[in-house]
Amino acid sequence: MMMSWMRIGTSFQAFGAHSLLLGFSILLLFKLDHTVNYSWWIIFLPLWLFHAVVARGRFSLPAPSVPHDRHWAPCHAVVAAPLLIAFELLLCIYLESTYVTGSVAVNLKVVFLPLLAFEATILVDNFRMCKALLP
Repeated sequence: MMMSWMRIGTSFQAFGAHSLLLGFSILLLFKLDHTVNYSWWIIFLPLWLFHAVVARGRFSLPAPSVPHDRHWAPCHAVVAAPLLIAFELLLCIYLESTYVTGSVAVNLKVVFLPLLAFEATILVDNFRMCKALLP
């Protein structure tokens, strides 16, 4: 079976995304073990590049066909990336300020607000989807 260039590109994209996640995990491990002294912005860079690779793949590939009885996408699928990136940026600001200056630039309650909003969105969205399944 011959592979088309599109399938090779998709496989390369998946490999790149997984490699970026592995790179983030390794950098985080080394940072927490005090093996490297990089800035938290450098540590989180592979994770943000991962989000870019996933977004490129999501918006450049043909969309799957929607089932005939479903007319909307799950809301949490739309808000996931922006809220996760907001959390990661706030966490990076918090960690960088704590490690460099010793003072807290952002309260941890504020750092976790995007995750709380994401979880609330998932909860409401799941109730909405379950309600749609009931007769």
